[in-house]
Amino acid sequence: MSHKASMAYAAAFSAAAIFTAVSPALAHTIIGNRVFPATMTVDDPGVNDELALPQFTYLTNPDGSYTFTFQGFYSKTITADLAVSITSNFLHQVNPHVDGWSNIENEVKYVLYSNPEHEFIFSSAVSFEWGRTGNASASADPFTTITPKIFVGKGFGDLSIDWLRPFAVTGELDYSLSTHPISAFPTQDAFGNNILGLNQTPTVLAWGGSIQYSLLYMNSFVHEVPDLFKRLIPTVEAQFFTPVSNIGPSVIGGNTHTTTGTVNFGTYYIDRYFELGLEAVVPVNSASGKHVGAVAILDIFLDDVFPDSIGKPLFGPAQSNNPDIYAGGAGRQMQVNR
Repeated sequence: MSHKASMAYAAAFSAAAIFTAVSPALAHTIIGNRVFPATMTVDDPGVNDELALPQFTYLTNPDGSYTFTFQGFYSKTITADLAVSITSNFLHQVNPHVDGWSNIENEVKYVLYSNPEHEFIFSSAVSFEWGRTGNASASADPFTTITPKIFVGKGFGDLSIDWLRPFAVTGELDYSLSTHPISAFPTQDAFGNNILGLNQTPTVLAWGGSIQYSLLYMNSFVHEVPDLFKRLIPTVEAQFFTPVSNIGPSVIGGNTHTTTGTVNFGTYYIDRYFELGLEAVVPVNSASGKHVGAVAILDIFLDDVFPDSIGKPLFGPAQSNNPDIYAGGAGRQMQVNR
């Protein structure tokens, strides 16, 4: 690989990694009495009928530019444990100016195991980011990327210590592979000689999780809290991207071998029919961003708004929720398993 090509690749990879840092991560989940919110950085582990419109993200890039991203997401259940989804983003970047759509992404997700009594869920998915379905100006890849994923979630409502019962954790592990990992292009070296340059699209391991403290759960099942706080779930999320193969040589000033990511601090407001979320996005190093950004979401729970029509699985009965989850009243018992 020529030095010029290497530098171009390094810049492209860095920008792509940051853009992906707040990637599709939607769909709330209810397991037993536990509501896992539709977290914005790592995906929650369940499947549901959801519409997120919009998710808004503001990020500062390592080169000093900053981007505004508007994301739309729709998820549809096929059965109670199987869902398909579609996601797309519109990117507006300033300094330099860039406008464009990202590639369209589809995902198939399946719940492998759930235990309502212990508020535990384990699921897997595979997503397809379709090449050439977005704008090259927005760094949309011309080639398709396939990403197998696994998810896990655990609420601690089964513990005997009251103040620990509102805690929950989730985790996500992704492995992204390009269908065209290496491509050649004509270019010139420093002396003006015609040469072939190489672009390498690395295989990337994405890993992260969330820690949640549900005041919604506390109000319903532990002890009552003031009205102002009773529907909030303060959350810390983190997600990291580590290139693991097909990386190419290191270059001076490049970030091709660097793990990037963010740690986000914020809270979610959970209504029966929708969710609002707001988080500060803190880059973990200079390759991940220059300043603190922000991300916000409005997520509509179609399975609760339209339980007998578009919010119902295509095959199987409508899903039911425990009304005590939203009604409040400390000391309620687990009644509905889902």
